[in-house]
Amino acid sequence: MYFDYNVVYRGHMKGESMHWVKYVVVFFYFCGISLYGVTCSKAVSSLPLLSKSMLYIDHSRQVSIDTIEKQNFTPITKDELWFGYSPHFTVWIKIQLCNPSNEKIHKVIEYTNPLTTHLRFYDAQSKKLLFTGGTASSSLLRSINPAFPVTLLPHEHRSYYLQASSTVTTLIVGLTLWNVDAFYQHESKHQFMLALFLGAMVIIILYNLFIYFSVREKVYLYYVLAFTGIIFHHMFYKGIGGLYFFSPEATMHIVQYASFIVATPTFFLTLFTKDMLRLEQYPRFNSLLNMYLVIFVIGTLLCYIFDLDNIRNIFSVLLLLLLFVITFYALLHHNRQAKFIMFGWVALMSSGLLMYLSSAGIYDVFQVMPYYVELSLLLETLLFSLILADRIKQLRVEKIASQHQFIAYQAEEEKRLKRQVEEKTSQLQTALREKDLLLQELNHRVKNSIQTIVSFLRLQIDETEDVKMQETLFQIENRILSISHLYSLLYAKENMSYIHAYEYFSLLIDNLQSALSNDLIEIKLYTDITLHSEEAVYCGFIINEAVTNALQHAFTEQKRGIIVVRLTKQNEHYILTIKDNGKGFDTSVTYQSLGLVIIESLASYQLHGTLDIFANLGTEIIVKWEHNHE
Repeated sequence: MYFDYNVVYRGHMKGESMHWVKYVVVFFYFCGISLYGVTCSKAVSSLPLLSKSMLYIDHSRQVSIDTIEKQNFTPITKDELWFGYSPHFTVWIKIQLCNPSNEKIHKVIEYTNPLTTHLRFYDAQSKKLLFTGGTASSSLLRSINPAFPVTLLPHEHRSYYLQASSTVTTLIVGLTLWNVDAFYQHESKHQFMLALFLGAMVIIILYNLFIYFSVREKVYLYYVLAFTGIIFHHMFYKGIGGLYFFSPEATMHIVQYASFIVATPTFFLTLFTKDMLRLEQYPRFNSLLNMYLVIFVIGTLLCYIFDLDNIRNIFSVLLLLLLFVITFYALLHHNRQAKFIMFGWVALMSSGLLMYLSSAGIYDVFQVMPYYVELSLLLETLLFSLILADRIKQLRVEKIASQHQFIAYQAEEEKRLKRQVEEKTSQLQTALREKDLLLQELNHRVKNSIQTIVSFLRLQIDETEDVKMQETLFQIENRILSISHLYSLLYAKENMSYIHAYEYFSLLIDNLQSALSNDLIEIKLYTDITLHSEEAVYCGFIINEAVTNALQHAFTEQKRGIIVVRLTKQNEHYILTIKDNGKGFDTSVTYQSLGLVIIESLASYQLHGTLDIFANLGTEIIVKWEHNHE
């Protein structure tokens, strides 16, 4: 057989070339895995996955899992990507994992941002949707951050696609590959730290809420509302709210109001700061802050109405900066509360600024200090709570000082009023003494004048020969004397308003008996009543008329007789009775007697009482009236 050596050599060389091509292809294949894939190992508990993955940004938002392989992916060199507010594109991450061992490996891929709206995790070979995540869906592993379990068979190389988009919140992409046990340990620790933080915040807020209900100071209400809003915001920022408290549908609905969720605690923190610093003492800053609050509210509403989520935090950041400047100004002017508030603002401003930088994709400090925000918020809550406690202390000190001032003022006012009372009392006593002197002088002059009139009447009686005229003048004299006797008694007493009836009536009766010179008729007086001087003079007129009539007309047919005068009191009524055992008279016949007319007039119009006359067995006159003088 003839062999063509050249042909054989060329065939041999061709076979060797094919082997080299295979080796080169395999070499570059595994090089590609090492550059853009991750070799899985049970020995490594966790490692950053994003920097060993590839990225494609779909601006059309039309690419699906069926067409994603045709797209050009670029390598990722960072452990976290920040896209800020990005509602108009979708991010695709290609993840390649390799299991070089002889054992099956179970891993967990953690997406380290709980605020991304939509996440879809696909198997690249089968193009099957394995899991969904984000705020719009429930977490498969009940973890705070979305997590996707994967399993690699021995010597298996596998690729996955992660589709991420966020229509409301900022888009921050971070991936970590975990061993299952390490992931659950990390997750338990993370949830415990957040629960510890939230529990401490809730306790402090409830404590100050109870104080508000006790003291009703509105600054406590501002404090409670502000930090309640901060907790509510932080629950969603860290994923606790969507994991434990709200369904994905409710979470998506709440996130729509992100502008108000951010603005509300900032607004009440502003009111808290205004009240604590008593900003009215700085009129320019107070006016500036009030004006910006109006702009802040309007800007927040506009961001919500026109979906300006990319600038919604700017108004809150500017407001916090303004509050920081105002607090610093108050601190320079030795405001007691400003030094406490300044520490709180430093903590809040730093955490707020870092959260904004993280949300905007500029810088993420939380990779180094994961709980910086929680620590700063807790510190601020404690500081502001201490400020409120100091406020209570200051109010108590001011209250005690005010009480001391009030007591001193009250004592001084009491002394001043006492001096005024003493002065007025002295003046009134002097005026009263002068009044008494004048009244006594008046009574004395009236008495003297009456005596003068009585003297003139007696002269006239002596010169008159007409008996009828003498009787008339005599009756007039007795009527005037009844007044004279009253003034004589009043003049001798300190109290000129009241007079003892027995003393006054006995003078009248004695005068009548001596004037009419009738010793056979006995007049008896029974009373122990004290009467007002005005009532006494009317009773004196009635007794004068009744006794005079009895002495002159009741005993013409007999020589001896008895006249009984009695004054009593029953409840609030006085009863004056004049009774004789004379001959009486016919009450059915009308008599033209001036004495009866006077008695009836005095009883009815002066005493406002009633008059009863009985004349069967002698004559009995009863006058009854109600006491009207205080």
